[in-house]
Parts: sequence; C-alpha cells; structure tokens
Amino acid sequence: MSETQGEVRVRSVRTARSDNLVETVIGVGGGIARVGLSVITLPLAVLPADSRQHLRNAAKEALTAVVGIPGDLAKVASTVIDEWEAKAESEPAAKTAPKDELSAN
Repeated sequence: MSETQGEVRVRSVRTARSDNLVETVIGVGGGIARVGLSVITLPLAVLPADSRQHLRNAAKEALTAVVGIPGDLAKVASTVIDEWEAKAESEPAAKTAPKDELSAN
C-alpha cells in the first residue's frame, strides 16, 4: 500500500461563539452553580447508602415545601380578598364625606 501524497483538504468549521454578555454571564453562573453543587454533595459520597437516601428524601421534602409556599400564600390572599369584597358589598355606602383634618373648620 502506498501513502497518498499531496494536500489534505480540511473543512473549516466555525465554533459556537457568542458576543452576548448576558449569555456569557449565564454560562459562568451555571458553571459556578454546578461546581458549588458538586462541592456540597461531595461529603454525601462518604455516608452509608441509607443515610444518603434519608438526606435526599429530606432535601426533596424541604424543596417541595419551599416551592409550595407561594401557592399557599396565593390561596390565603384570595380568600381574604373575597371576604373583604363581601364585607364591602354588605355595608351601606357612606352618606357623608370623611372629615378633612387639614382644613380650618
């Protein structure tokens, strides 16, 4: 077998490059978050399997609770707003204007 001689054609391929500052910041932030998560989870590898599972379950429950808080607050706020609206509709309208404390009279 003989080797081919001459030029070998190489197709030039552009690498993905972005000049957008926001994308760069997001990429750096994501990398920092991944490194931080790896550092935090590193001691978990030393624990026994049962303890790791208990910690994962506890973390899952805690995050579920944190995510559920805004929904619960929205339900409570909706109930309170409905009660205020019902109370305002049942009270008769004021017949006199409130007293102006800044006036001389």
